[in-house]
This record gives sequence, C-alpha cells and structure tokens, in this order.
Amino acid sequence: MALKNLWEQERQERLQITAERRQQVNQWKQLTQQELQLQADLLHQELSSSVTSLHNNRKLQQQQFQQEIVERQLEILQIKTDVCQRQQEYRQQRAAKAQALFQDLQNFRAILHKNVWGAHNHQQVVAPPPAKTEKLVATVPKLSISRSSIKATGFRPAVNTMTRKVPASNADTLRSKVQQYIQQAEGATLIEIEEVIGLSRVQTIDILRSLIKQGLLEQRDRQYFIRQQAIS
Repeated sequence: MALKNLWEQERQERLQITAERRQQVNQWKQLTQQELQLQADLLHQELSSSVTSLHNNRKLQQQQFQQEIVERQLEILQIKTDVCQRQQEYRQQRAAKAQALFQDLQNFRAILHKNVWGAHNHQQVVAPPPAKTEKLVATVPKLSISRSSIKATGFRPAVNTMTRKVPASNADTLRSKVQQYIQQAEGATLIEIEEVIGLSRVQTIDILRSLIKQGLLEQRDRQYFIRQQAIS
C-alpha cells in the first residue's frame, strides 16, 4: 500500500513537472510568436519604406530625365538655328564673293580688251582730221633708242601710217616685215607694229598669232619677242 502511494506520488510529481514544462513551452511559443510578429511588422515597415523611397526616386529620376530631354531638345533646336544662320551667312558671303569675282572678271576683260585693241576704237581713227593725227601719234608709247633708229632708217613711213594702211597683198611679205621689225627692235608691242608696218588691227593680230603658232615669236608683258631658238 505504501509502495502504491509512493508510486502515485511520483506519478503526480511527474505530471506536475510535465504540466509546468508544457506551460513553459506555451509561454515560450507565445513569446516567440510575439517576437516574430514584431520582426515581421518591422520588416514590413522597412519594406514599405524602401518601396516608397524607390518609387520616389524613380519619379525624381523620371522628372530629371524628362528635364534633360527638354534641355537636349532646346540645345538641338539652338544648334539647328545656328546652322541655318551659318548657312545663310555662308550663302551671302559666297554670293558676295561671286559678285566680286564677276566684277574682277569684267574689269580684267576690260583691261585685256584695252591692252589688245587699244584705248581707242580702230573704226574711229581710220580717217581722222589732219589736225588730230599728230595727237594720235603722240599717244603711242615711247620707243627705245634702237626702235627710234630703226624707224628712222626705213620702217617708219613718211606720213602717219595709222591713217594709211598698206593692203595685205602678200601675207608672207607682211609676216617677214613684222618678224624683221621685231627682231631689229628687240621687242615691240601690238600698237607699235601696227603703226610702223602700216597694218590694220585685225591683220596685225592674225600675223602675230601665225608667227606664235609657228614658234617664231613669244609674248611677254604685252610685247612680242623673237624666240631664241628661232634666232639660233
């Protein structure tokens, strides 16, 4: 009987210990659940805060990106405007340069025409009055001593040859006279040859061109000279 009571007492103690342990486990579970809930709440708050921050940052980046796009568009528009202005200025400068070149060409053609055909029109001095012939002769450029001596010895006619033209009956003879005069004068201009030989402007130019093509003459500074090869 005593053994049974002892056993029963031990059994009660064990049940009490088990109940206490169960109670401790339940308390530990409750505490753990509370801690987990707190941690979950904290994590949820942190996650919400992170999401909100990311969303705000994304909006801010979008605004900055849109602002940069607007600024780039404005820069591109400014560049296009500058390019258009540069193109317009370049067109104006090119037109001005073209106009200046055209004017220079006109001036050069006028100077070339004056140098080749003379300052006076040939048709206007074919038969001038006797009082004006001396004035026309005086406008001829001054010749060197050798040219003056050549004119005095036979090439210069007794009368004004600008008003009396020798007929071109023999082209070879005229070319020979022109070549001989240029050789003895050591160079001559178109007006001098025309005046001394007594040819018209067209005849003089044709003869000079023919002699240049044959390689007998060369032109330097509006004067015609005998080629050294032709002399040798």
